[in-house]
Amino acid sequence: MASAVATIEVPDFPEARISHDYLLGGSVTLKQPVDGYRAAVDAVLLAAAVSVNSHRDEKILDVGAAVGSAGLCVAKRLEKAKVTGVELQDDLYALFCRNVMENGLADRVTPIHGDINNASLPLVAESFDQVISNPPYYAGGTRPANESRATAHQEGSADLKNWIGFCLKMVRQKGRITLVHRADHLDRIIGLLHGRAGDMTVYPIWSKADADAPLRVIVQARKGVASPLTLRRGLVLHDAAGTYLPQTDELLRNPLPLPGF
Repeated sequence: MASAVATIEVPDFPEARISHDYLLGGSVTLKQPVDGYRAAVDAVLLAAAVSVNSHRDEKILDVGAAVGSAGLCVAKRLEKAKVTGVELQDDLYALFCRNVMENGLADRVTPIHGDINNASLPLVAESFDQVISNPPYYAGGTRPANESRATAHQEGSADLKNWIGFCLKMVRQKGRITLVHRADHLDRIIGLLHGRAGDMTVYPIWSKADADAPLRVIVQARKGVASPLTLRRGLVLHDAAGTYLPQTDELLRNPLPLPGF
C-alpha cells in the first residue's frame, strides 16, 4: 500500500518578484526573490557535507533554511534523509514551501515558520540526528538597504553564539552539527563548540589555489564527544581566470558528497 504524501499550504508570494533557478544541474528547482536573499554556492557545499550512514542519521534540521536550498539538496541526494527546515522571514518561508512542493519532496522536507529565539517554536530539543546551518556571516555594521538580505546575512536578535547554541540544543547526544561560515570566524566557531562538541572536522573552501586565506570553512562536530580536531585539505573553487575548476563544477552540477570530507 502506498504511503500518503504530505501536503503543504503554500503562502502567497507575488510572481513578479520570483526568479526561477536550478541547483545540482537542474535536479533541484528553486524559486527565489528577485531582490533579496539568494542562495549561493555555500548552500550546495553545506548539503554536500552531509551523509546518512544509518537510521540514526536520518532526521536532519536546517536552521535558517531560507528558501530551502541546502535542505532540498540534502533530500535530493540522500533518499533516506528526513529534513525539517526552520525559517524566520515570511517571504523566504513562502518560497521554501513552494520549493518543497515543486520538487516533490513534501513527504521528506518539512518547512517550519518561526524564530529560533521563540520558546514556542514547535521543535523538541535533542530530537534530530543532525543539524545543518548557514548562519548570518556579519556581526553588525551598516545594514544592506534590502531588509531580507540584511536579516539573512547579518546577526540580529540571534548572534553566532545563539545560533550555535540552538543547533547544539536541537541535536541528540553524539549527533552531528555542520556549519558553513566565513573562514575568518573560525576562531569564534571553535570557541563556541569547545567543551560541548568534538570530533571536529574543519574543511576550508578556497577561492583560488594561490589565495592567502580560505574564503569559507565547513565545520562539522559531534555533540558530547571529545575526540580531537581534524583539518582537511579542502576545496579550491576557481582557476586563475575565475572559472570553476572541473571538480568544483561537477560538485555543483551533481548530487555528490564533498570530496575529501
